[in-house]
Order: sequence, then structure tokens, then C-alpha cells
Amino acid sequence: MDNSTEDVRQRIGENLNELRDELGERAQEIRDTVTNYVDAHPLAAVGIAFGVGYLLSGALFSRTTFKAAHLGARFALGGLVKQLVAGIGPGMIMAAMSGRGAQQAEAGGNGNGNKSTQR
Repeated sequence: MDNSTEDVRQRIGENLNELRDELGERAQEIRDTVTNYVDAHPLAAVGIAFGVGYLLSGALFSRTTFKAAHLGARFALGGLVKQLVAGIGPGMIMAAMSGRGAQQAEAGGNGNGNKSTQR
């Protein structure tokens, strides 16, 4: 029994050492990524830091935060909609709004699984 217990302890120790090494490598990758982002976009990094600090300060549930979040969401969604309209095109938007998939719309499907014979 002593040998099996020692074997288990040794394997657990090896696994923990491997896990520690992998976590250290991953932490270094994250540090490098953040450093590169801060070097490339210093003003955005300051803004992100300010936003995170604001949220962590407990001001998350204030009226000002609600208004800022509402404005930010409208801004982000507006940009997203513009990108979707510009990138997708009217045909695919109409197909999505009518409930048909993009593949059916391109194949000329009529929504019930049959190909449309009208052109």
C-alpha cells in the first residue's frame, strides 16, 4: 500500500508542477498581449482602465452609469447594424426577416422545402 500511495503522491506532484508551468506560460502570454495592446492603443487602454475602475468603485448601479451604458449600447448597436447592412446586403436581410435561411434564399426556396419555379 505504501508504494501505491507514494506513486499517487508523485503523480499528483508532477501534475501540479505541469499545471503551474502552464499557468505561468499563459499568464506571460496575457501580459505580453496586454502590453502590446497598451503600446499600440494608449488612449484606449486609459479609457478601459478608467471604465474598469469606475465599475469596481461601486458606481455600477448609479443613474449616471445607467445613462452611460444606455448611450454606449445605442452607439455599439448602431455601428453593428450599419456593419450588418453594409456587409450582408438587402437580399440576405430580407431572407432573414422572412424566416428563411440564407441558403434557401440563394437556392430559390419558397420556405416550405420546395424550390420555387417562378423566376
